[in-house]
Amino acid sequence: MGRGGEANFGRMENLNLIKQAYKIARAALSNCLTNQGIICGRHHFVDLWARDSLFATFGANVSGLSKHSKTTLSSFLDQQRDDGLIPYCLLRAPTTISKYLGRPVFFPKLKPSFRQRPLAGLVLDGGLLTVLATWEYVNRTQDFNFAQKHYSQLKKALTWYIGRSHNHLLRDWFLCEWADAVLKVGKTLYTNVLYWKALEDMSGLAKLLNNKADAEKFSRLSADVKEWVNREFWKENYFSDWIDYKRHHYFYSHGNMLACWSGLADSAQSKQILKFADKFCWHDFTLEENYPKYPWARIPFWNHLVGMGDYHNRGCLWLQPGILYSLVLKKYGQKKKSMVVLRAISNQIVKHQGVYEIYEKDGQPVSRRFYQAETPFAWSAGMFIYAYHKLIQEKN
Repeated sequence: MGRGGEANFGRMENLNLIKQAYKIARAALSNCLTNQGIICGRHHFVDLWARDSLFATFGANVSGLSKHSKTTLSSFLDQQRDDGLIPYCLLRAPTTISKYLGRPVFFPKLKPSFRQRPLAGLVLDGGLLTVLATWEYVNRTQDFNFAQKHYSQLKKALTWYIGRSHNHLLRDWFLCEWADAVLKVGKTLYTNVLYWKALEDMSGLAKLLNNKADAEKFSRLSADVKEWVNREFWKENYFSDWIDYKRHHYFYSHGNMLACWSGLADSAQSKQILKFADKFCWHDFTLEENYPKYPWARIPFWNHLVGMGDYHNRGCLWLQPGILYSLVLKKYGQKKKSMVVLRAISNQIVKHQGVYEIYEKDGQPVSRRFYQAETPFAWSAGMFIYAYHKLIQEKN
């Protein structure tokens, strides 16, 4: 076989591996479908968490499962508070030891949760992600009736955030963003990227429904948020992690990849972020969550107590940052490298015949004395399906 033949064989082999991973991921996502929407997993994370369930809808929309996206969105919108806040979690079962052992006792109906336990801070990403997921769902399915029906609720949700913002930015309480095992407080990158994107998407929904005044209003607000995120968070070659009384210059891979993928970061910024991530965070099949490592005191003592101090701290490896990394590489013309990343993630999925929540450094799903990685894991499965669609199925 000549070089050309070998290269073609290699490409076909890689494509077959990625297709195998897609089938496994779709089966994993399908296993997380309920009549209440997409749940996080089937063992101990049996609830609907906004960040898990709503990011998972991106994959559902492109794999013939969009009706479950609609159900998921409806479940969150049905539980909106009178002041506009949408819950970050819809509990199907109480949080007990038996639940974490995979034996939940289910409530008769969903119970909305707005505050994080145990520190009781309001969690902000539920409503923001509801706007993002609605925009994605409506664009994919052309379900304009859904957009029309829920427009006033989405506007009310964003009005709540606008009223809470200070200098166009939102503030989180401890353990209230995705990295909920790290003691961050104040203005976090993750939440404010989502805030900017929600304003952008709300402007798009308003325009879609011929509401010119709202479209212009939300567009102006999104421009203000973008300006302030850049002013407050940008540090030479990436966005800083969070700001309390000072700026904390950790590189937070998930937040930075969200900034690139969503469009908050411009082309020049995104290329710098990609370069930094490749140098300091790439680990075999995904990105480490942060660089450098957070100090011991930044991790809640109970995580240390159960041997999970590295849950969100350069120990456990998550697929989501790596999946976003592949999407951003593709977005900025690095198609070959994006496929290398997608193949590495695919290899993990095929090797373990499933999509797991977290992995050890050696690639094995986490299985420790007091914690087992959730599987199937809807968020990673859904986002992998979405990446497969963008990188493999869509024409260049």
